[in-house]
Amino acid sequence: MSLQTKEIEATIHDIHEFFTDWVAGRCPGDDATFKKNALDRISDDLVAIMPGGRAFGKKDFAGYMKSIYGSNPAFCIKIRDIRISHQSADLAVVNYHEWQRDAKDSDEPNNGRVTTMVVRDRGYSRGPEILQVHETWLPADVVQSADFAF
Repeated sequence: MSLQTKEIEATIHDIHEFFTDWVAGRCPGDDATFKKNALDRISDDLVAIMPGGRAFGKKDFAGYMKSIYGSNPAFCIKIRDIRISHQSADLAVVNYHEWQRDAKDSDEPNNGRVTTMVVRDRGYSRGPEILQVHETWLPADVVQSADFAF
C-alpha cells in the first residue's frame, strides 16, 4: 500500500484540530481521548524540533500536552499550503504552513511556521504515522501581513 495525498492531508488537519481543541479544553481531557487523537498517530521514536531549536520525543510531547489541557480557550491553529515534497511507497516528506492565533506559549501569540513532517504508511486501517516534525519560523514580514481571522 502507498500513502495517499488525502490520507496525509487528513492526518495533518486532524491532529492540529485536536491540538486546538485540547489546548482550548473543547474535547474530553482523559487519557483515552489523548491516546486516540494524538499518541496513536505518532511514532514511539518521534523526533520533533520546534522553531527555537528545542527537540523532544514522544514521552516529552505527551507530558507537555497533558499539562496544558484547557489552558488557553482562545488558542487556534490553521493549516495552509500542504505540499508533498518527496514520496516513496511507504514514506512521505510533507511541508505546510502552520498559523497559530493567541498562542500563549510562543514569543509572538500570533505566529506562523513552516513545518516539515515525515510520515510512514502503516496500512490502510491505521493511517499514516508521524515520524518527525521540524518547524521553522516564517519571516516576520510574512507573519505581519497574514490574516489571523480564522
